[in-house]
Amino acid sequence: MDSPTLHEPRPLGVEDAPEVARLVEACDIEAIGRPGYTVDELEADLRSTDVLLLGWYDDDGLLGYGWLDHAEGSEKVRLDLYPRPGADPSFGEAAMAHLEELAARLVAAAGFDEVFLDVGAYRQDARSRSLLQARGFEVATSFVRMRLDLRTPAGEADPAAAAEPAVVPGVDIAEVPVDAGGEADLRAAHRVNETALAEHYAHVDEPYDKWRSRLTELGPDWSRVWLARLDGEPVGLLLGTRQFEPDEDAGYVRSLAVLPSVRGRGIATALLRTYVAVSAAAGRSAVLLHVDVANTTKALRLYESVGMRAFLTIDAWAKRSPTTSD
Repeated sequence: MDSPTLHEPRPLGVEDAPEVARLVEACDIEAIGRPGYTVDELEADLRSTDVLLLGWYDDDGLLGYGWLDHAEGSEKVRLDLYPRPGADPSFGEAAMAHLEELAARLVAAAGFDEVFLDVGAYRQDARSRSLLQARGFEVATSFVRMRLDLRTPAGEADPAAAAEPAVVPGVDIAEVPVDAGGEADLRAAHRVNETALAEHYAHVDEPYDKWRSRLTELGPDWSRVWLARLDGEPVGLLLGTRQFEPDEDAGYVRSLAVLPSVRGRGIATALLRTYVAVSAAAGRSAVLLHVDVANTTKALRLYESVGMRAFLTIDAWAKRSPTTSD
């Protein structure tokens, strides 16, 4: 029998979402035993104009899905590749090499001599680990997905989860409208986020317009933002999204940040407790978040102190390479 014909990758769009979703689901089930993304999330990715999305095809259909996202004004490129389960490993290496070359060209065009490549992979994903090792990537840090259950084993609401957060002297926490009415406060929240996260792993400043657009990438109610003020000055924020509602019935903390100058006063705990209480009141089963185990703010200890537990690890694989000029 002749080998399937492998074609050059082609750009993907939202019309490809069903096929991409089937492939990504198959890869996630192979790696962690269950889907990791919803079709709505993949559709949002495929609509993005900031991310390059490619599909490789053979005679049986979509063989691989890859994407890369160049952080504007930096040498950093996030990327990922989903080869079809059972695909020859040589395909994965060739496709990843192609993505790396595209990334290097983008970074070279931005004036950098070196590209910093960043790939996240579930720790159980032996196939991705083997591919990344073969391509010269190394684990730079790890992110733990943590969970706080809001219901008892009997399925009843846990009164402790819905408890009001402790009052922090001088601190006011209020939700910011994610529409034109909250523009000034959203800009303040963005400034806090960029300042507070500057020391975190591979952080690159995100322009306000891009940060703002992601708040409503899956609809006007996709995100909710809380801003903490100390004596009237913005010092912390919590950004929650509906990312894990469809499959986990859980609220998700995408960002929790407090300015370095006011850490240690209980502001982060108060923000987190505010979101937990809101999620419990909405009937959610849990609250999830991700934390860098090497986080310099000792965030892992904070999350454990409110009862969160780790249940999934995502390794951040990194690689630096010279850029190309053509």
